[in-house]
Amino acid sequence: MKKYYYFLVLLYSSVIIISIIFVLLRSLNLRLSDVLTDIWIIQQFIFSVIFLILSVTILLLLLWIILDENSKRGINQNLRYILNNQTVKVDESTEINANLLRLSDKMEHLTTSLQNTENARILNSQEIIKQERKRIARDLHDTVSQELFASSMILSGLSQTAEDLKPDQLHVQLKAVEEMLQNAQNDLRILLLHLRPTELENKTLSEGLDMILKELTDKSNIEVVYRKNFKELPKTMEEHIFRIVQEFISNTLKHAHASRLELYLFQTEAELQLKMVDNGIGFDTDEVRDLSYGLKNIEDRVDDLAGTIKVLSEKEQGVSMDIRLPLIK
Repeated sequence: MKKYYYFLVLLYSSVIIISIIFVLLRSLNLRLSDVLTDIWIIQQFIFSVIFLILSVTILLLLLWIILDENSKRGINQNLRYILNNQTVKVDESTEINANLLRLSDKMEHLTTSLQNTENARILNSQEIIKQERKRIARDLHDTVSQELFASSMILSGLSQTAEDLKPDQLHVQLKAVEEMLQNAQNDLRILLLHLRPTELENKTLSEGLDMILKELTDKSNIEVVYRKNFKELPKTMEEHIFRIVQEFISNTLKHAHASRLELYLFQTEAELQLKMVDNGIGFDTDEVRDLSYGLKNIEDRVDDLAGTIKVLSEKEQGVSMDIRLPLIK
């Protein structure tokens, strides 16, 4: 294609030079033989030809600059229309105009898709908040509220019959109330632990894990084993890992009835390994996988990080969760 353009330029230049020579000969009433025989006339003639060629070249160059500037202004104006999401009004007579129209259509499509995605995200966030509120209300009603109500009823009965009860019977009743209140307190601690913000609040992952594991040790009877060997990670990955650990701890406190929890976090050059183990009552993975909101939440976060997750558990055998996350420089 470039050779074709070069040929056209050469042909056009030749025509212009021949035309200039012909016009000069006619205007000066000269013949070509007269010019070739007189050196002085040859010099004057060559000077006139060069001058006219330069004049025409400069004129054409100015015209090309003006046309190119107008073309650029038109393109810039259409690009501003596209950026402002306005309709581009051009015909498809040239390749540039056709590309502008295609670009305008794609930009409009992308804008619409982005708006739909943002609307879906907002609706999804609102739905998540709604579901979380329902879950918190359900947990409070099914655990803390019921236990406090039962304790209140037992204490009310004891206040009326305390004089008729033997010391052993009174001790048994008070012991039952004490256990109910301890269970209510433990359930409330679990709920508060789960409601911690998902962000690390300007803390590193190491600081956040130290904080949540210390709180677990202080507020429960669970033995905690924590081993780590990792460097600084991307902030988004740290927040996901923190939330995954928090979710696992919450499920352990709420369902596992475990006395020991192990957490291992190790980093290699290519991946990050997170392993969490408890010695609780365990579960049937085939039965729980479709029902557990917490497990589904962990799996979604692992998918967001392009990782893999392996969950091993059997009834009365505890739970082992092995997560591998790729690290890309």
